[in-house]
Amino acid sequence: MATESTTMTLSRRGKSWWPGLSFEPATDFYELLNKQAAKTLEGVEALAAWIGDGAEERCQRVRDLEREADELKLDLERKLVESFVTPIDREDIYDLSARLDEVINSAKATVREIEGLDVSPQNDPFLREMADVLVEGTRCLVLSFAALKGELKEASNQAFLSRKSENRLAKIYRQAMRQLFTLDDFKKVLVTREVYRYMLQGAERIDVVGEKLLHVVVKIS
Repeated sequence: MATESTTMTLSRRGKSWWPGLSFEPATDFYELLNKQAAKTLEGVEALAAWIGDGAEERCQRVRDLEREADELKLDLERKLVESFVTPIDREDIYDLSARLDEVINSAKATVREIEGLDVSPQNDPFLREMADVLVEGTRCLVLSFAALKGELKEASNQAFLSRKSENRLAKIYRQAMRQLFTLDDFKKVLVTREVYRYMLQGAERIDVVGEKLLHVVVKIS
């Protein structure tokens, strides 16, 4: 009898290469990843909205969405353990989910940092611009995940676009830092710089997911 690893080798993208045998995945992992990606985008959008208007309910919304995204990730992991056949390598599914989770974790960490340092984000145009870049980059990830099942060229294009977010945000970061260091208020310079760094970290997390998506596309093409 073939081992599971042998079955996975012979069952590329969930379709058996053994005549007369069928190994169709029982769980739609593409859909589970899509749901997690969509929830992640909601969280990043909530962060951007909070930075825009400072409404307290939006701040709490980021936390709530991060918990919901965690539940989706855990559900995917449970189903991954229970599944005999997966549409793509189970390690890749796990990595995509885990790295995607870091994007919304970064959004939550940014909220915590802004609150802890008592920064007023709605008064900072650079923060608003950075937040918009994070939203756009995460939206590209969502589109890439949505195309992963059957439109690999589009999945690759969107993953590539998501990776541009890090460079775009880094450019804004440098502009913001130049402006920041013209101030005489040392405390404001210090705390604002920390928030900027958290925003930059969010773009780096998006880049990591985009890179993994491109890796997966190459493997299954």
